[in-house]
Amino acid sequence: MACPPPMRPPLPICKPMSPANFSPASVWTGDNLHIMRGMNSRCVDLIYLDPPFNSNRTYEAPIGSKATGAAFKDMWTLSDVDVYEHGELADHAPPVYAVIEAARHAHGKGMMSYLISMAVRLLEMRRVLKDTGSILLHCDDTAGHYLKLLMDAVFGRRNCRGTIIWKRHYGNNAAKGFGRIADWLLYYTLGDNYVWNQVYSEMKETNAKGFKHQRQRFQTC
Repeated sequence: MACPPPMRPPLPICKPMSPANFSPASVWTGDNLHIMRGMNSRCVDLIYLDPPFNSNRTYEAPIGSKATGAAFKDMWTLSDVDVYEHGELADHAPPVYAVIEAARHAHGKGMMSYLISMAVRLLEMRRVLKDTGSILLHCDDTAGHYLKLLMDAVFGRRNCRGTIIWKRHYGNNAAKGFGRIADWLLYYTLGDNYVWNQVYSEMKETNAKGFKHQRQRFQTC
């Protein structure tokens, strides 16, 4: 009886950390996938991405702005992605492929195409991110649930450090139902050795007085 083929790792094995091969504060234009593929592995401390939301809309630059005439189509079909990349995901990243296939059955080929485009870029981001680094993905509830599963598949569900809910505005002009007034920031790391800089804010005067009163009361007990 022939031996079964060896199991492939669920995701590409990251290469050792190396110095960045680009200058700080560099700005690139164009497809970030091609740019990231030219970057050294494990050289980035923090990634924040604000990708298309798969909103099925076309966005045009405001009249009078420097970008007047420019437009962006946030609609996705299989013709917008490289079918070869989909096959590569099946071979080298089975968990990622499984999420995409589930989205195809539950939502359709549009979501599938969008997630293929996102998956190949997230895998590159995983490669360039340092062991101590963090990544935050900006999305909304249009595709956020699928992106959460995709991030679990790429970075590991145990490396999800939380979801930040960003309330964009207070207005709600929905004729029926609850208005969409918030976006999400999905926060992940590569492991437990990530850098965390604690954030502090100034204490309100009323809270400060209450804290001072409690401390005096305990001291007299």
